[in-house]
Amino acid sequence: MPSEQTRRVLALILPLVQIVVGLLPLVGVGTSMAVVSGSSQTPVVPANYAFPIMWTVLFALSLAYGVWQILPMNHADPLLSRVGWPLVGVFALNTLWEAVAQFSGRNGFFLVAIMLLNVVCALAAFFLARRGVEPSRSGRWLVLPLTGLMAGWLTAACFANISGAARVAGIIPVEGMVATVAAVLLLLAAGGFAAAVVWAAKGSVWYLGGVGWALVAVVVANLGANQLDVLAALAAAVMLALVVGVAWTRRVPGRRGRQLGA
Repeated sequence: MPSEQTRRVLALILPLVQIVVGLLPLVGVGTSMAVVSGSSQTPVVPANYAFPIMWTVLFALSLAYGVWQILPMNHADPLLSRVGWPLVGVFALNTLWEAVAQFSGRNGFFLVAIMLLNVVCALAAFFLARRGVEPSRSGRWLVLPLTGLMAGWLTAACFANISGAARVAGIIPVEGMVATVAAVLLLLAAGGFAAAVVWAAKGSVWYLGGVGWALVAVVVANLGANQLDVLAALAAAVMLALVVGVAWTRRVPGRRGRQLGA
């Protein structure tokens, strides 16, 4: 069985590896993610600006977590025992998804399979981080934001990935009413799933931040940034309102609620 020391080393190295692999196209290795995304653009995909901003935040939190968790003074923290391996899985699957996408040069259901596993790992880390004893101050302001934002963003990314793979496979047409209806259905499914997670997590603002950032960018994308699709923009806006509403009603009162509810 893998040791805790192995987990700590992987959690230190993999956050850096996922950044390096993502930057390989800048030195001429593989196909850039912008090209891969552009080849399977759908109304479910957020506007381009959302990706570098969110991934910069997530990569920075991942690096900080990697350093924080390997410090000897934190080895006995029960929070790390709960979230350690799921987060290693997230970092590894992020890297695998990037590598497969960049070296295949196209979207497809093989990427969806990787993304689904990644969402499972991210949600496991997210809920495990919120379970049990109150986290330390550093845990509250590092692990909870990392797991919440990562789970929320990957939730939205998974549905966008599904839509892109379906378009590449010819299941969804490039344009027209059928394409719009398919996008609306996927956005409703994404919003419903996210609302269920927020309800189960008692109104986590960090998960809301990750998925909400994506939904806002989907609205922007469909109001002219990527294409003009008013129905898809309206669906994304309604789902954003739903998730925010669920989070508002589920916020836990009191000091403990403000800490673990994040």
